[in-house]
Amino acid sequence: MNTVSIIGRITRELELKSFNEGKGFYTRFTLAINRVSHKDLQPEADFINVVAWNGAAETMCKHLKKGSQIGITGRLSSSSYTDKDGNKKYSTEVVAEDFKFLDNKQQIV
Repeated sequence: MNTVSIIGRITRELELKSFNEGKGFYTRFTLAINRVSHKDLQPEADFINVVAWNGAAETMCKHLKKGSQIGITGRLSSSSYTDKDGNKKYSTEVVAEDFKFLDNKQQIV
């Protein structure tokens, strides 16, 4: 099973990008997710990369802004690539499959 549920705040303005000659859309962004340190009980944050596709991406870009709170359910996706210096890099992100706006003023009917 590959299911992830997270709640966090958008860290920067979303940008809608197109592919396949404008027939598909996506947006990539980072969520800041609060947690409490187990060591000293101080607040900390994890920063999770998220990608949304097509209609979800369009809706998110239309209604969310930096600081907006959102709940996302999706799946983890991992990939790797070689950078220009020949170093292998790894990337993990959440692919958004369902979402809910959590700021009252952003509730969509």
